[in-house]
Amino acid sequence: MGQEFDVKELLHLLEENSTEEIKNALDDIHPADIIDALDDYEGDRTLLLSRFPIEMLAAIIEEAEDDDKGELFDLFSKEKKKEIINEMASDELVDLLETMDPEEASDILESLDEEDAQDIKDLMRYHPETAGGIMATEFVAIIDSMTVEETLKYLQVHGEEAESISYLYVLNQDEILQGVVALRDVVTSSFDTHITTLINTNVISVEPGLDQEGVSHIFAKYGFASVPVVDKNNRMLGIVTADDILDVVLEESTDDIEKMAALAHNEGEYLSTGVFKLAKQRIFWLLFLMISATFTGVIIQGYEQELASFVILAAFIPMLMDTGGNAGSQSSTLIIRGMALGEIAARDFFIVFYKELLISIIVGVALAAVNFFRVWIFHHDYMLALTVSGALFFTVILAKTVGSMLPIIARKLKIDPAIMAAPIITTIVDALSLVIYLNLARHIYISALVK
Repeated sequence: MGQEFDVKELLHLLEENSTEEIKNALDDIHPADIIDALDDYEGDRTLLLSRFPIEMLAAIIEEAEDDDKGELFDLFSKEKKKEIINEMASDELVDLLETMDPEEASDILESLDEEDAQDIKDLMRYHPETAGGIMATEFVAIIDSMTVEETLKYLQVHGEEAESISYLYVLNQDEILQGVVALRDVVTSSFDTHITTLINTNVISVEPGLDQEGVSHIFAKYGFASVPVVDKNNRMLGIVTADDILDVVLEESTDDIEKMAALAHNEGEYLSTGVFKLAKQRIFWLLFLMISATFTGVIIQGYEQELASFVILAAFIPMLMDTGGNAGSQSSTLIIRGMALGEIAARDFFIVFYKELLISIIVGVALAAVNFFRVWIFHHDYMLALTVSGALFFTVILAKTVGSMLPIIARKLKIDPAIMAAPIITTIVDALSLVIYLNLARHIYISALVK
């Protein structure tokens, strides 16, 4: 467990101590704690940050939210900016450049060494939500002729520059990935051990075009600290680290939750976002769902005469619609989660359909049976109980099959499955459940009474 720092004490430390004392103190403080302190600081942040060592300033900007990176970076002079970017990891620098206007980003690139600038330009060519877009080019590459002693000495010189040294990557002269060596194996072996005896040639790697969600599945499956990114010729391009994937998982889950709740994406934090912006993010989907609900009104109008003559039928409409919506939401949520985790693919369409059909029959029978006795106890009307329970049974079957199939169909059509979540499915199921119920009421309940 890491130590949590009191914000006031941390600010006092930053204000009152000398630059050297601050440097020594910051060695034990995580950049995230410093960012929290800066958020509460009411003084001159530029003056305060000027006392920080360059490597800590780089770490703070790397740790900051994407929206805040540019704001923090702009607090420094041009010369200071050059020093900071030289300390930043390549993937974090790309994230920073993407928050700037093109002219400023171009100036930053020109201030880098030619080789470093080219690496950054290469990274920026990848889509930001792919393995190439989130990878870092700083990794430890060794050759198989080394011994453990030579490897450790090499790490003492070059290890600090790497994004992660949990794994050492063995490359040949053409930068082709030959295998991987865990640092744990290196430090627990004798100095004269040859690296060849420690190499694992069964390397799990990804190509730069793989979607970041697919990369997260690799980490979830194997529990790696980092994964190499290689081109089609198995030439090493960079690595994706676990901390990058943690950000991806958080981003993807937030995005899915927003879509499943019919919310527009919000980049900022809730408490720091204005009420008008939050309202704007919600109103489109609410308008869409409100207008789409017109179909249920049209359906009810089509049976207006029956409902007016047999008012008791209207009393069960909310229960049927709510149960249908809940049943559909259950299925869609499980299927969307399964697809997000890579457990369910589009090819599993018929397997999922068959499984959800059986589940819906079991659930439908149970709910219909309980509802039959409930209606009979309160209304003593056999035909009404049969009508409502029959409608409930078919509504549950329809809701669960629709709720499970729509996300898979969406994935097949290259649409985010999360869109086909509770609000959309509820709207569809509401309309279909009304059609089922009112038709059953017309042909069973009303027909029996008329006769």
